[in-house]
Order: sequence, then C-alpha cells, then structure tokens
Amino acid sequence: MGGKAARSKGRRGQQTAQRLFADRDWQVHELNAGTAVADFLAGDPDGKIWLVEVKNTAAITAAHRKQAMDQAARKRMPWLLISHIAGTSSWLVQRQGEDPVVWKELKVENNAIDG
Repeated sequence: MGGKAARSKGRRGQQTAQRLFADRDWQVHELNAGTAVADFLAGDPDGKIWLVEVKNTAAITAAHRKQAMDQAARKRMPWLLISHIAGTSSWLVQRQGEDPVVWKELKVENNAIDG
C-alpha cells in the first residue's frame, strides 16, 4: 500500500488511537501538520505528557519502537508507541519506563466515510 491509501489508513489509525486515549481520560493534543516528529501529544490522567507514535500496520516491529524512541529523544520527551494488533480491535501500548499493555477499543464505530 502506498501514497494516498497509506496516508488514509494512517489517519484512521491516528483517529482510533485518539479515541482510545480519550476513552481513558487522557488529553490529546494535535501537532502541527507537516511536522516530522510523532503523531500527537497525549497527557495521561496524572498530567505527564507523552510524545505518541501510532502504527496501524500488519506487523509490530522493533523499528517502530526505535522510531518512537528516537523522535522522543530529539524532543526530550518520554515516548509512547501505540500499535494496532492486526485482525483485532486491540492495540499494544508501549511507553518509556512502563510495562506494555493492551487496550481494547471500547466502542468500534462504523465510519460512513469508509463506506
């Protein structure tokens, strides 16, 4: 998948991830379009701000984790990688200094745009 289809899939992944955070009382802050670092910022319920990278791909790879870590290091922020688990409504959440956890989508919505 390339070009427009990949960007569309990526954007859907970001929107789903943002809902996952909101459902768990996290604050989501969009970054300016065109920035070459991460997908958005998220503030956890304790007020800690994380630099978030979203991956909506078939595989969860070490390269994705390295990308999240490198981006956060450049911004001097803690990193968070959220990756869709293919074939499920669950996402693997990896954060700097924390054990990985799985978040399940609380409500899977049909998106009229997707047809």
